[in-house]
Amino acid sequence: MNMRVCLPASAAGAVVFGCSPALEALRSLHVLGSVRRHPLHISWALRTRERLDAELRNEIDQFAYWCQYRPLALPHIWRPDEVSSWPEELVALREAPLEHYAEHLLAETLAVNGRLAPVRLEEVHADPVLRERAENTVRQRHPASVRVLRELIEDPERSRQRFADFLSAYWESCMAGEWPNLQRYLLADIAARSRTGFQDGLMSMLEGLAPQLRVAQEGPQVSITLAPARDGFAPLEMNLTEQDRLVLVPSHFAWPLLTIGGRRELHPGRDRQSVQITYALDAMQRTAQPPAPSEELLKLLRAAAHPTRLQILQLLAGRSRSTRELAGLIGLTEPAISKHLKLLAEAGWAEPERHSYYVYYRLVRATQGRFTDALDRLFG
Repeated sequence: MNMRVCLPASAAGAVVFGCSPALEALRSLHVLGSVRRHPLHISWALRTRERLDAELRNEIDQFAYWCQYRPLALPHIWRPDEVSSWPEELVALREAPLEHYAEHLLAETLAVNGRLAPVRLEEVHADPVLRERAENTVRQRHPASVRVLRELIEDPERSRQRFADFLSAYWESCMAGEWPNLQRYLLADIAARSRTGFQDGLMSMLEGLAPQLRVAQEGPQVSITLAPARDGFAPLEMNLTEQDRLVLVPSHFAWPLLTIGGRRELHPGRDRQSVQITYALDAMQRTAQPPAPSEELLKLLRAAAHPTRLQILQLLAGRSRSTRELAGLIGLTEPAISKHLKLLAEAGWAEPERHSYYVYYRLVRATQGRFTDALDRLFG
């Protein structure tokens, strides 16, 4: 979804962080089903698939419409601006008002251009056109999920308990052992970004979230834009006040994507707007950056990367030699050898010295040391 969010530059208090094990599990299911778009997670996906028994694989396939194509969120059950434990969130899923589960899943099947609109369970029961539209949407994308949709409409409580059982089995098989370490990284990211916001201000904290975000100061306002609008789709704009919420949620399973969504929360006396940005951990973003070899190493490699120049370096490693001697040994003209020697000298590999009428070149041993040190740094 394309979105542009504006909030007062002084509204640092409107920014909160969240860390939900249930939502992180759902994001991991999205990655598991679309791993081609998440290359950093291929090894994790292979390990995780080995832990899945046949029954769990079947449930993942049955719920794939809601989990595979984009991460599922149940914001009325699991608040993104809170830090909760997995047992607490599993109980919340089983005991929350039924409509908080069923109506959100139904809304996912009736979304238009990726934007969800509220839908009531009673409306779907009463309107065969809505049911047919939802079923056609699910069938076109993932036919195996049609049975889950029908159960969701006919017996939403049974569907909810089935989903909770499925998520619980997935957690125990694939997430429970890794969660303490994952949570440690998530909380460390939250702490580091909170310090940045306190020390350097809101702008600095937001600019470091993800390269996809464009953050700009516009007078007393800070604007956050996810991406340019695609043809035909104007960005959704939300203007937050200091009473609203900008929720920042780090995730192990976000890269290379960044998700942003907004909703309106009903509170006594005033509605509150909430915008959630789910971003990749800073450590994950650093891992995803391609390595940048040092300019010195590139210069030395470019100069040496030629058969003739490698021959010259090997000969100079034994002793200093004149241009004429090198030409005779290698079988080239002196002007041709001089061109190669000039490149080696400019890079620091060789150094000329005159002896009477002849120009000799010697190998610069210090450069050889710098080269091996640079290679050691490159390969760790």
